[in-house]
Amino acid sequence: MNNQTTQEENELLKAYDDSFDKESAPELSENSKEKLESEIFQKITSRIQKDREKKIIRQVQFRTLLMAASIVLALGIGWLSYTQWDSILNLVSPVEYTELQVPSGKLSKITLADGTQVTLNAGSKLRYPNKFRGTRREVRLEGEGFFEVTKRSDQPFVVRTDQLHIQVLGTSFNVRSYREDTRMEVSVVTGKVSVDSNEKGQSVLLTPQQKASYTVATGKLEKGECDSTDEIAWQNGILNFRNNSMREVARVLERKFAINIQLDAKMENCNVYAQIGNEPVDLTLKALTRLMDAKLKKIDDTYHITGAGCTSI
Repeated sequence: MNNQTTQEENELLKAYDDSFDKESAPELSENSKEKLESEIFQKITSRIQKDREKKIIRQVQFRTLLMAASIVLALGIGWLSYTQWDSILNLVSPVEYTELQVPSGKLSKITLADGTQVTLNAGSKLRYPNKFRGTRREVRLEGEGFFEVTKRSDQPFVVRTDQLHIQVLGTSFNVRSYREDTRMEVSVVTGKVSVDSNEKGQSVLLTPQQKASYTVATGKLEKGECDSTDEIAWQNGILNFRNNSMREVARVLERKFAINIQLDAKMENCNVYAQIGNEPVDLTLKALTRLMDAKLKKIDDTYHITGAGCTSI
């Protein structure tokens, strides 16, 4: 209308307008043709003026322009709504989030807005919305949590960590992703779980009794077998170590008992095979150091473990 379109845009609109002329009209009976012709003639004669030919052309062009603009606008709104629906909702009515932080020596159980149940291990942090809406249900985890997800086929459940992106529909699985650990793990109890690494775009699909291990140093994501009962035994106070370094074991025990452990550098790489239950911290550490032929000493609030090193337990 303002003569601001480009030549290319003008040609596009003309081609669009011409396309209507190429469509074949439906066959009508003679009576219908006469009636239609009479109606058309009456409408034309009631509107025409001296410059009727120019005005009719302008009307057709303007109507075509409106039709094209309407189509473009509808397509644009549709595309924007589909791809940015969550963002649009958040602009109109922002969702409130809660951040739950579990102190060392404690566990916490919560039920999310969709009925999903989450058990959080000591030293963990979960950020979640007070209600789920949009195309997915998303939470953010730092630490370890066991998820029993309520199934919603049209709204996947997503757990994000610093290194991993975990997506499910309805299943139960365990995620361990402490920032200070060198390895992150996702273990499946029921259902299917898709795990992607945020850094290198690797992806694995897990089924029950399988787990994904992500090594921080190499950025490698690997799939393997596991005993899911061992992986989630921490909920009952049971810790199962299978070829874990003493450095890793010390971190886990610090979180479980809310203590500090000072480990001799020679002891850090000792490989530990052990099951630790709900015994008091002193008895647990004494038994563990005895197996490694190490010495245990408590100074103030810190347990010191020293020794000559070891092969494995």
